[in-house]
Amino acid sequence: MELRTLEELQLQTSTSKTKKDASSLDQNDFMKLMLQQLKSQDPLNPADNTEFISQMAQLTSVSGISEMNENLAGLTKSLYSAQLLDASSLIGKDVLLETEFAALPSGGSVQGQVNLATSTTALDIEIIAPSGEVIGKVPLGPQRAGTIPFEWNGVGLNGERMPPGTYQIRANYLNGNTLEAAATEVRSEVLSVSVPAGGGTPQVQVQGVGTVSMSQILEIS
Repeated sequence: MELRTLEELQLQTSTSKTKKDASSLDQNDFMKLMLQQLKSQDPLNPADNTEFISQMAQLTSVSGISEMNENLAGLTKSLYSAQLLDASSLIGKDVLLETEFAALPSGGSVQGQVNLATSTTALDIEIIAPSGEVIGKVPLGPQRAGTIPFEWNGVGLNGERMPPGTYQIRANYLNGNTLEAAATEVRSEVLSVSVPAGGGTPQVQVQGVGTVSMSQILEIS
């Protein structure tokens, strides 16, 4: 009687009434296959030591992979919980983001900053309504290169307090005789956070801005 390999016995097992996907075989399944192989071999022509040791190594490898998968699954759950816990601490705090939108609260102001690569004789922050109309302006005058903070108190060009809501923020500065645009960074409140089920960077829901990746946050205050 010839020695049958694990693969042959595995094929025989898969066609039995208790079929099992080969990808789901665990340590007990391989042990049963190994014992069945020993019962099936010819006593006058036993398994070669080298081949038997090789098959035992397969058993050990399968067992190790199974345990490693279980450990990785547990580690993934732990990391997910830790990420969610860390991200949840941001709720209610203000974060600084590079964005052109800002939420004007009912009784507060909009704060942000502009990073100028060069000095200018005039820097202006314009507030734009959803209709596209410029309804507010914050003149900052001459500025040197660097980070320039700004604040809009919510008062429009007509001298009245604008209703709360989301507005577009646009920064313009004179570079010589040319009017150029500059990127704005705005402070907004974090409303909620979430972590993708499959893992990855936490997502942050920011008032007036929407959902952004946590990696986009420049500063927390």
